[in-house]
Parts: sequence; C-alpha cells; structure tokens
Amino acid sequence: MPHCILEASDNLLDEPDWPDLLAELHHTLVATGLFAEADIKSRVIRHGIFRVADGAPDRAFVTLDVQVMDGRSDAVKAALSDALLPVLVRAFPRSAEGMRLNVTVQISDLHRPSYRRHQSQP
Repeated sequence: MPHCILEASDNLLDEPDWPDLLAELHHTLVATGLFAEADIKSRVIRHGIFRVADGAPDRAFVTLDVQVMDGRSDAVKAALSDALLPVLVRAFPRSAEGMRLNVTVQISDLHRPSYRRHQSQP
C-alpha cells in the first residue's frame, strides 16, 4: 500500500515510457517518507471509450488515484497530491501544449476494517 491507479485517455499526443513514469511516481511517494517502495503497487489503465466535457477530439485526461489506508490528515493528502501532480504534468508536454488536457491527482482512503491482503512468499 498505497495503490496507484493511473488512468489516461488513449488520444494523448505523448506516449511516455509508462514503466519509467510509474517508477518516478514511486520515487516521489518514497521521498515523502510515508511509504516504503516495497509496499507501493501501481498500474496504468488506458481508455479508448471516454468523453471529456463536450467530447471534442482535442480533450484528454490523465488522472491518478492514490489509495492509502484511512487515517491520514487532509494536509498530508494535499501534500501528496502536490508532490505527484508535477510528475504527471512533466510526462505529457505535447498533450499539455496541443490539447485541452486535464491532469488530476486524488488521494483516497481504503477502508481499514474491510481491507484484506494476502501476499505469497515464494
């Protein structure tokens, strides 16, 4: 934990090195001192069917949802968003320049009483 779910529309002008982008997001989270890299899990989901605002073809999105165990203060969550947003913006320079691109970060809570995890040890 945390779980990082990066979603993006498939009409972006940039095609970042997705594994490198995830590594940079991990590095940013570790640098906060709140998480160990071994506990961070990330994935990218590309959307071919989507609509942003009026549906114009120059509208695109990149959104990162970072799910953390509940109990973190709003200030801590805001600081996490502030640290992660510039990483995403830097990853999509052509899209930011040539499109109406929405880049968002959200820190959401995992429900501690119902969260379960099984981790195998080979």
